[in-house]
Amino acid sequence: MEYSLEFSERLIESAEAIFHSSSEKEEAGRAILYLSCLSCEISLKALLESCGYRPDELKKHSHKLDDLLNVIGTCKITGTNQRATSIRSKEVVPNIANGTVGKLLDSSLAGGSVYPNEIRYGEVVTHFPPEAMLNCAKVVNIWCKEHEGGLVRAANS
Repeated sequence: MEYSLEFSERLIESAEAIFHSSSEKEEAGRAILYLSCLSCEISLKALLESCGYRPDELKKHSHKLDDLLNVIGTCKITGTNQRATSIRSKEVVPNIANGTVGKLLDSSLAGGSVYPNEIRYGEVVTHFPPEAMLNCAKVVNIWCKEHEGGLVRAANS
């Protein structure tokens, strides 16, 4: 397997370490965003790979997290006719309308930042708050672990 949920988890641990120990908050925030988005990408790709997607198919989606969510939404939950769209509604920030995985990973809602370019470069980073994205990475990783081996690629995708 090319993608690993364990690696995704290590990225989360690294982002948490920065979050809890850094005195330079602005650049720490950029690092937390970068690691959190990368963790989400790796988690989603690892789950899709376990459903039968080849690494070359996944690379075509680049770093577009909303595209990867769309692909997961085409997969079916094993033994049912249900699509795996529930990841989008997983709550990350309680009692906030935009506080779901689907909203936080939709790059157009983040003001146009598409991981990784606008996070790695430039003076201004336009994105959701680093802590929200760190929590999002945790929720995505847990959801993907819970569904690993429990999703099937749709026949027409």
